[in-house]
Amino acid sequence: MHELGRLAGYFAAHQIRNIRNLSDGETLFPMLGYEHADHGRGATCFVGEIGRDVLTANEHGAQRAVFVVDGYVTLDAGKFDALIIEAVEYGPGEASLTIAVPYRPPASPGGFAVHRPKFFQLTGVDRAGLGEAFLAGVDSHHQAAAVWHTHLDDSV
Repeated sequence: MHELGRLAGYFAAHQIRNIRNLSDGETLFPMLGYEHADHGRGATCFVGEIGRDVLTANEHGAQRAVFVVDGYVTLDAGKFDALIIEAVEYGPGEASLTIAVPYRPPASPGGFAVHRPKFFQLTGVDRAGLGEAFLAGVDSHHQAAAVWHTHLDDSV
């Protein structure tokens, strides 16, 4: 199941880079990222309202997929802007999880920052090694990993 964590990290990094590059007031579009059994990847961005049903539809016949949207997460430290990532492994070993990546928007007084991922609602996924797999996925997106690591704030 670590492939699912890596895929989530890759597309989270991609969207974090996009957030960093947005002008004030621009919208981050929801994204479906997917991977086939041969590890070939693809992505679709959606304009407007779209729901998580794109995950259940699996129109690309993927082995695993992630749906990434911009939203909010409430943690002990408060309410944060966050990427919300729903990840699914299809097939007989079906698994799923939700990940929140809190961040501070570029226009905020402290400037842009990305915080550590938070893992929720794990079904059929072993928590052991999941964080490392996620970060390996971040690092596999070379341009986005540079943005991620430059703006990483471990305080949250």
